[in-house]
Amino acid sequence: MREIVERPLARGTFVMSNASQPMHVIGIGIDLIEVPRIARLVDEHGAHFLDRVFTPAEQDYANASPVQRAQRLAARFAAKEAALKALCMGLRQGISWTDIECTHRADGSPMLHVHAKAADIAQSLGIDMWLVSLTHIQQMAAATVTAGRKF
Repeated sequence: MREIVERPLARGTFVMSNASQPMHVIGIGIDLIEVPRIARLVDEHGAHFLDRVFTPAEQDYANASPVQRAQRLAARFAAKEAALKALCMGLRQGISWTDIECTHRADGSPMLHVHAKAADIAQSLGIDMWLVSLTHIQQMAAATVTAGRKF
């Protein structure tokens, strides 16, 4: 289990650490979404919606559990929204939904990848590390994203 530590540094800067790699926090985002909203969009728009918003890997992960499919999609949608907030950006700045991807490490913990325009913006802000946390229940899904720079 990774330990998250927060401690003050000179001039009020804070550091978060996953016990192996400390980072300067650049941005934080959070999002909460109703699972039935995502389920309705999938029902109404099918593959068009799925392909516009989710990468093939995200869709494969959600499809691996038909019972939790909508919850898994909603949690990843929330992660994308939270990442946009951590970047202080929106889709209007040219980022597409699939530029932000939420996958998993070997231990099952979620991780965030940014591609294309999102990666360009992250690089311009000095972001080279992401922390993501997902949660979902039958009706709600939430995500927090912390964007930072390694020491």
